[in-house]
Amino acid sequence: MHQALLCLSLGLAVIHPGQAAEQPAAVRQIDVQGGTLDQALSQLSRATGLNIAFDQQLLAGKRSPGLQGRFTPDAALQQLLAGSDLRAEPQPAGGYVLLPVVQGAALQLGATNISANGLGSSTQGTRSYTTGSTNTATRLPMSLRETPQSVTVITRQRMDDQNIQSLDEVARTTTGITYTKIGTDRSTYYARGFEVNDLQFDGIPSNISENYSMDVMSTSNMALYDRVEVVRGANGLMQGTGNPSAAINLVRKRPTADFRLGAELGAGSWDNYRSQVDVSGPLNDSGNVRGRAVAYYNTSGSYRDGASKDNQLLYLIGEADLDESTVLAVGATIQQDNSNGYDWGGLNTRVDGSFYPLSRSTSLAGDWAYLDRNNYNLFSDLTHQFDNDWKLTLALNSIWSDAGFLSSYPARTSGDNYRLVVSQADYRDRQLGLDLYATGPFKLLGRDHQLMFGANSRKDDFDVGIHTATNTPSININTFDYSAIPTPAINKNAQSDYHYVRKERGLYGATRLSLSDDLSLILGTRLSWSDYQVSSPSSNDQYKENGRAIPYAGLVYDLSDNHTLYASYTEIYRTQSYYGVGNKLLQPVEGDNYEIGIKSEYFGGRLNTALALFQTELSNMPEATSGPRVCGVTGSSACYQEGGEVRNRGFEIEVSGQPLEGWNLSAGYTYSDPQYVAGLNKGSDYYTRIPRRLLKVSTDYQLPGILDQWRAGGDLYMQSRTSTTASSYDIEQSGYALLNLHAHYQINRQFSLQYNLNNALDKTYYQSLPTSNNFGGLFYGDPRNVALTLRYQY
Repeated sequence: MHQALLCLSLGLAVIHPGQAAEQPAAVRQIDVQGGTLDQALSQLSRATGLNIAFDQQLLAGKRSPGLQGRFTPDAALQQLLAGSDLRAEPQPAGGYVLLPVVQGAALQLGATNISANGLGSSTQGTRSYTTGSTNTATRLPMSLRETPQSVTVITRQRMDDQNIQSLDEVARTTTGITYTKIGTDRSTYYARGFEVNDLQFDGIPSNISENYSMDVMSTSNMALYDRVEVVRGANGLMQGTGNPSAAINLVRKRPTADFRLGAELGAGSWDNYRSQVDVSGPLNDSGNVRGRAVAYYNTSGSYRDGASKDNQLLYLIGEADLDESTVLAVGATIQQDNSNGYDWGGLNTRVDGSFYPLSRSTSLAGDWAYLDRNNYNLFSDLTHQFDNDWKLTLALNSIWSDAGFLSSYPARTSGDNYRLVVSQADYRDRQLGLDLYATGPFKLLGRDHQLMFGANSRKDDFDVGIHTATNTPSININTFDYSAIPTPAINKNAQSDYHYVRKERGLYGATRLSLSDDLSLILGTRLSWSDYQVSSPSSNDQYKENGRAIPYAGLVYDLSDNHTLYASYTEIYRTQSYYGVGNKLLQPVEGDNYEIGIKSEYFGGRLNTALALFQTELSNMPEATSGPRVCGVTGSSACYQEGGEVRNRGFEIEVSGQPLEGWNLSAGYTYSDPQYVAGLNKGSDYYTRIPRRLLKVSTDYQLPGILDQWRAGGDLYMQSRTSTTASSYDIEQSGYALLNLHAHYQINRQFSLQYNLNNALDKTYYQSLPTSNNFGGLFYGDPRNVALTLRYQY
């Protein structure tokens, strides 16, 4: 396995590269697989030339999660030793001796020092706003600098500092991402002008593109995730069909080799109370079986009349070493969300498109409205590490979701008078994803390269049964009494059934070719088989595509030790849910995505910067025709044709990490300008309900000297104007800015207290604009609110 010499005088084992060599000091890509700590140290020694001496008994039963990223060898060693109760003592002749951590010496290898020198992929405990490695774009483990696409990672530290509890809050703070709402819990996410159709869980995609997907999919709890990786741009290599928007990958927490215990108690505005426990560690003496559990409970009122909710979560995961090279992980999540007074329809504008001067507490949903959902998630992965550093992984992710819904939306009858059109829905969603892939190095023409190939399959079977009410109350929006909205009488004898089935299968592969010391070429492709079936009272259609090739290419050139130029290309292919003549599904959207940029890395990867220019070209975009509204799953929507072409050009600037010790920073600016370049709408802007410009800044600073128990910071969100334009009216919201602040006090080694002030200036704004002036869809953003969090870490 590794070369080791028994030093009788010291009783030590020595790991060395086999030949005398000076200890390297340059930052480099280092990939060490998880396993025993002994194996991990051996891999590090072979890869870097470090001499590491230790007493074999010190390593008995100790595990390592491994690491992936750009490090100096010294920083990589410290990262591997984190949580092991061992420290590396430098030797005058070079190399290190591993010794136990003793009282007063623990700080020598603390998380702060590790973060200052190098980072891996896991972010919990790093105290950083960046990461050392991601693989969401291509499955190949690469640093942010080496990935030829725009990547943002929302780390565990950043989620904690900003008190991020939901995916909506992740979207609010992520560079280039925005969202709208059709319902207080039904969000649609956008990047670079286009909708995000899938969410990934540990790299396995799940569909959220149906009309009611976000009523069923629970994203209201981030407690079980280590980080959220967001790759902007086309993502067809791993997801198959999809928009050129972003891949959002929620990466779960994993068991740790050492025992850890964390707990939180929180309280905030509108009677918002929550509690959380996170416990992890070995389950037997040898440490070859490990587990982790996260339990969470939240109950809250709301600034909206009659609204309240509660959320419960239980997350369990276990890992077992089947042998020295094979690890099996099995996990499950149970989430239950209950929302009372659930506002589906929102508010409306006047006939001329102007806003009513209504209180932000205004709700047209009666106290009888609700959205209750249960999500059950079972997942597993089996990983085998070969002696030649190749790794084979088989992963599964299965989601069972059930939800019940009752609410209304306002439909204008005349002037300020509206009917509250009530619907009751029962949802059943079943999703299954499988992925088998291998990654590893190979040699060609005297150089080291990387290769990845695999196959995946997923299916989403989604059912909706909808009932309507026999009574539809009428109100005047200026004078209505919330408490007087009558309970609807649901017609149980009539039900409209909607059934959606999406299937995706694919073969994929990518290689990273080292053309020279400074130049790398990434080539990949996917063969995709897709099948989309829709059945409703008004439509019954299916679209299939067999063996569609989706190429991917990237070029990365290191200008210096700190700066890298890159370029990438991806083809776009996405099935549509719009209907044309005869109520038949339109042909898929097709197109191309280009990106060029420069990325920089400082302080051993502690600080990352990026500048990206991108262009997306799409054809077969849907355009509404002027004929009768007889299309869609309800048979009452506009009919479309595939004549539109949209081009989006823009740029992004991003900084993330630690400019100085104790100062975390993330800042991103996005400009995106999608326009119709052909078709009926040629020359006009595409989808103006989302902003063209976004600025997001998050920061946290540890105060110096005698105030070093304090950290303070905040985040700033700014967006440009949004609008809806029709022939006789415009609905427009000017750009606005939101400021959030936080302060953190470390009481002692175990306890800390944090205060968050959100929307500190109490800005009144609309999170979403409606699509027209005759129906709902206008939602206020949250007013000023506070949260107080007490944390315990063992």
